[in-house]
Amino acid sequence: MSETRDQLKQIAATQIRQKNLAAASFREMGKAAGIKSSSVHYHFKSRDALLLEVLQDYIVQFSAELDSRTEDISSPRQRMLCLFDLCSEEVIEGQQSLLLAYIAGRHELTDASREALSGFLEYLYQWLLESLTSARFLPVPRESLARVIVAAIEGAALADCGRGGNDHLTTVREWITSLTRL
Repeated sequence: MSETRDQLKQIAATQIRQKNLAAASFREMGKAAGIKSSSVHYHFKSRDALLLEVLQDYIVQFSAELDSRTEDISSPRQRMLCLFDLCSEEVIEGQQSLLLAYIAGRHELTDASREALSGFLEYLYQWLLESLTSARFLPVPRESLARVIVAAIEGAALADCGRGGNDHLTTVREWITSLTRL
């Protein structure tokens, strides 16, 4: 893959994190890269193709990092905290995570991008179910707790991004830590 193509995907990801999916326009990407927007078209068939590729790269990187961090961890609580920490690290200086930007902009996505996004959310859900397998005395069914944890992390990240700070994320981390029977 060319350096320019990689640079353009990085620029798109940054624009999406700072604003939203619409911010990843070929014109703005060209300006940021110091090239004409027609040159961006040379590297990507369409904006939709670019958005899908950025999402796919994100999914691969996030999944690999999560698996790497939790490879030798069997404690459900510690696994949850690793997921939380990884998601929290994505909320950088008031920027939103790519996952949240794609969820918020779901209506702008093609079917292929929506399928990739749904597949990734299902991966997170299955990862959490597997992580909770050895947990005892859960306050709710394992399936429900897995969905609640994903929703709590996403909601806290969105709330903190919208108002600055990390109060919501800190509260969710405290809640996950309080699940003493995990």
